[in-house]
Amino acid sequence: MEPIGEDDFNAYDSFRLQVLRYRQEQEGAAFEGEGEVPRHKRHQTESKHHFLVLSKQHIAKPTDLTAADIPLLEEMERTGRELLREKLKKEGEADTVEDMLRIGFHFTPLLSVHHLHMHVIYPISDMGLISRKITFRPGKVFKSTRELVDQLKEAAGVPDPLEGNPAKDDCHDGIPAHAIA
Repeated sequence: MEPIGEDDFNAYDSFRLQVLRYRQEQEGAAFEGEGEVPRHKRHQTESKHHFLVLSKQHIAKPTDLTAADIPLLEEMERTGRELLREKLKKEGEADTVEDMLRIGFHFTPLLSVHHLHMHVIYPISDMGLISRKITFRPGKVFKSTRELVDQLKEAAGVPDPLEGNPAKDDCHDGIPAHAIA
């Protein structure tokens, strides 16, 4: 599979993508997958497993996304999770522990490559202090895929499918503890 072409990027971004490709070739990693979303092992691992999942369609940054792009984001997350599961299985490890997994996107000022790419990092306990507390900490500069999808839905006025569902707001305050256990 051919990596994303440089025709869609300005010179600065093309250089950065070329650096990613060069380092990728030096370390023997390659883009994987034949689907809509290419993926590759990141050249600077922040943890034992750190993958980038890239959109084939050129979208410069997460703030350029619209509600119409939600299926793309969901496919990117699905692809990243599948890749991680494959790698863990090959290494004889158990399936992912959600609390140790971080999947999401960088925003300005930490956005360094202007082509939509999602980070899949596992386990986050292996990350260095700076990466864990600043670079990949959920918040304004790094958002999870779920948070980004929710923001896009809210901005487009897509209603919450659970709105009005009585089970959504169930409260167990009036039920004795022995009845719940």
